[in-house]
Amino acid sequence: MLDELKLPKALAKRLEKVAAVAHVNPGAILKTALADRLDYLEWKEKAIAEGQADLDNDRVVTTAQIRESLARQRAQRAAKSKKAA
Repeated sequence: MLDELKLPKALAKRLEKVAAVAHVNPGAILKTALADRLDYLEWKEKAIAEGQADLDNDRVVTTAQIRESLARQRAQRAAKSKKAA
């Protein structure tokens, strides 16, 4: 795998500066940043696949259906508020 990572000079300088201020090893910052980014990318790909599966299986909700549901919820809350008053 990767034993070495080449960074552009500007990015390396930023990393060194942040590491010095935070009193943290630059390698630790890189490991954390890389792990966080990989977590995000894995989550994103999974979410896209799940969304595509929903579309493929006709599990969709239209904007009109969402608006109707919200209108019903608002009406229910308004009715509860009037009863409480």
